[in-house]
Amino acid sequence: MNIGPLQRFLYVEPDITSQAIVLFGRKKGGSVKKDQKSITELVRKSLEIAEIKYNYSSKDNCFICHFMGDDLPITMSISIDEISIRFICYLDLKAKEEKYREVTWELNDINRSLIFGAFFLDPDDGMISFEYSFPYIEAEVSHGFILSFMKMLADTVDRNDGDLKKLAESVTHSDSGKNAMYR
Repeated sequence: MNIGPLQRFLYVEPDITSQAIVLFGRKKGGSVKKDQKSITELVRKSLEIAEIKYNYSSKDNCFICHFMGDDLPITMSISIDEISIRFICYLDLKAKEEKYREVTWELNDINRSLIFGAFFLDPDDGMISFEYSFPYIEAEVSHGFILSFMKMLADTVDRNDGDLKKLAESVTHSDSGKNAMYR
């Protein structure tokens, strides 16, 4: 199979699988192996270094932080599973069921402009959230990385406050914004 100059990136012969792994990030002669426990402790330490107050659920392996955005309170959930760190910002917005279609289209317009993450409408309860996951299994993850990721997510939510305020005219404020992740 000849696909030109991209061949070495897109086509992998069965006998060169290990070379393809090196090409896509695993270091030659070894790999950066992280486990769920070490990443959980890294997130905990990052929050403590930055003096961010949090609650932790060992059952869900999840950290909960509360921030005040420009206009809306934000509850950030950071959960760690066996391969990724999942960041979710729950907004204090709850769409009325009859407005789901309109709100979904508006969120879709916002999502088209984003490079990372996406806003979602949960059809079960009408809650609006912003989500992004990062696979850590073969990555170098540091305190600075965790904190800059949190900042990027909060900035993304705040940067879209104008559009989110427009949504607020079509939705009601949540009764349980601070406990949205415990639904």
